[in-house]
Amino acid sequence: MAAPRILICGDALGRLAQLFKRVSSVNKSAGPFDALLCVGQFFPDSADQLEEFNDYIEGRSKIPIPTYFIGDYGVGVVKVLSAVAKDSANLGFKMDGLKVCENLFWLRGSGKFLLHGLSVAYLSGKRSASSQQFGAYSQDDVDSLRALSEEPGIVDIFLTYPCYKL
Repeated sequence: MAAPRILICGDALGRLAQLFKRVSSVNKSAGPFDALLCVGQFFPDSADQLEEFNDYIEGRSKIPIPTYFIGDYGVGVVKVLSAVAKDSANLGFKMDGLKVCENLFWLRGSGKFLLHGLSVAYLSGKRSASSQQFGAYSQDDVDSLRALSEEPGIVDIFLTYPCYKL
């Protein structure tokens, strides 16, 4: 079995057409790749970019490979992710991403999952003492991640945003 091939990108800032055009180009020239991990602000900075962003979320434009993101802040985040969190397919304890649309998964809070045989752990957002729903993690997220770290095996990829000082 060939080793999995994973692409990683930073802030998308809602420019999904630009991001997925680049992913398709790289996939064509050096692929195939199995997935894309987006670490950084995924949603747009301004309402001007929402139409392009929503073209992907609503299925008018296609996402070329399975894409997982942390960095759930920006314009439109509440509308999109509130609907995602309420979707019956996303209820329960899901660490491998809540499905936003075809090929797009939101890594919420913290977790650990297998992606094509690689162990991926993540902690998304800024620490929040309040019950902020997006762009923040809770003490429960930290405690869950700490418990997961005690499981046997290794973590191949650890995603976090913003960058934390250890």
